Amino acid sequence: MLNKTESQLSGAVNKKIGNLQILRIFAASGVVIYHANMNIAGIHTDFFGVALFFMLSGYLMCKLSNRSTLDFVRDRFWRIVPNYWLATIVLCTVFGLWSWWPVEHILLSFLFIPHDSPAGIYPVLGVGWTLNMEMYLYSVFAISIYINRIKAPIIAGLIILTVRFALPYVTDNKAIIYYYTSDYLLYFVIGIAIWYLTLTKSGASTKLPSWTFPISLFAYTIAVVFTSFIFLVPALFLITILASDRKHRLLILMGDSSYACYLLHTILIEFLRTKGFLVSGTIPYTIGVLVASWAIAIAWYISVEKLILILRRSIDNISISSSPSK
Repeated sequence: MLNKTESQLSGAVNKKIGNLQILRIFAASGVVIYHANMNIAGIHTDFFGVALFFMLSGYLMCKLSNRSTLDFVRDRFWRIVPNYWLATIVLCTVFGLWSWWPVEHILLSFLFIPHDSPAGIYPVLGVGWTLNMEMYLYSVFAISIYINRIKAPIIAGLIILTVRFALPYVTDNKAIIYYYTSDYLLYFVIGIAIWYLTLTKSGASTKLPSWTFPISLFAYTIAVVFTSFIFLVPALFLITILASDRKHRLLILMGDSSYACYLLHTILIEFLRTKGFLVSGTIPYTIGVLVASWAIAIAWYISVEKLILILRRSIDNISISSSPSK
């Protein structure tokens, strides 16, 4: 299994954007540090990790918009939904929440539908609040691809902005307003804008020296602690795209595992707390949580996500073999 995984990773290194994988690692680590309650120079921050994830999403959806609506929806479903459902099942099973939460709350959480609940406006798996937004954004993108595949990113951006500013005049439902008018949606739109900004007429990106990315990432980390200037996030992302790519097998693996890290780290933190560990932001505990979160995430990616991929391929093969053309 390990040799097969190594072979797959070797092929993936040349296909994936290494800088974006590193940015995924940075963003996921920032969220873990935030939930571990660590303060850096008196500041409790996720280093705008969630904002970076939304900007990444907007940029990458532009790369995926050249496919059919059905292929886009299928791709997003398999990437997001099974892992989220399984992580939610793990949470409810480990902490005995099946009888704690109302059935309606659990079902609506599984379906990414914003709603009021005993947990407020958050789903069963707390970090799933961002996925409620992501699934909304994917739905808008799918509709946009159906309308016009070439102009889909522009159409999606316009729909997202229109809904964001008009929705409060249509409804006072606090859950719907929270998710569909959030400032985080603007980062998704900025990601779309950066996609267009960084493309030349030939379709290739103009590249900066490779050293500009790690130096910018370091400077960004320091700057975030001492300022909240919103331009820092798109500035870092722009340099990430423009800098010459950095690829390394471990970094590609960790980038691929970042979704699992994001989904599972709060489960780990709460489990440790139930066992008497004081996850209260001290440096040793934060480092321990960070290392453990990534170890679990990589193990999940190599095992669970690979099984999901096998299941997807099996279902796709069945669909192809049963199609009328066959």
